[in-house]
Amino acid sequence: MKSKYISFALFLLVLLSLWSCDNSDTKKIVGKWQLREYTFGNDITIKSDSVFYNFQKGSFSAICILEDSEYATFFGNYFLQDDKISIILLSDYHGPVYDKYIGWEDCQRIFNIDKLTSNSMILNYNDTLSVFRKY
Repeated sequence: MKSKYISFALFLLVLLSLWSCDNSDTKKIVGKWQLREYTFGNDITIKSDSVFYNFQKGSFSAICILEDSEYATFFGNYFLQDDKISIILLSDYHGPVYDKYIGWEDCQRIFNIDKLTSNSMILNYNDTLSVFRKY
């Protein structure tokens, strides 16, 4: 009888270990990410440190620190499917701040996820790489 309890306890321990090690993209992407650079298809790299993407339960926000230390925030939703992420902004944003920091046509974008770990992410749109670090 004692061996049944030990076997059951070991089974539960293994099950809990497997469950807590879930490294799915859904869990990895949650949180705040700082954009570090854009790399264009012609190997031109532009450094960045003033744009932050936030992902939480399907909600998306981009916080952009402006040159005058003010900030602009853009809100939307995101959807993961296989190795892609679709981000759709909730409002029809326009203007120089949006164009400089986000600039997506139709206020939406579908990225390929080239890399996603617990501390780094690379999103690819038309051979332009957006490189992020977990913040």
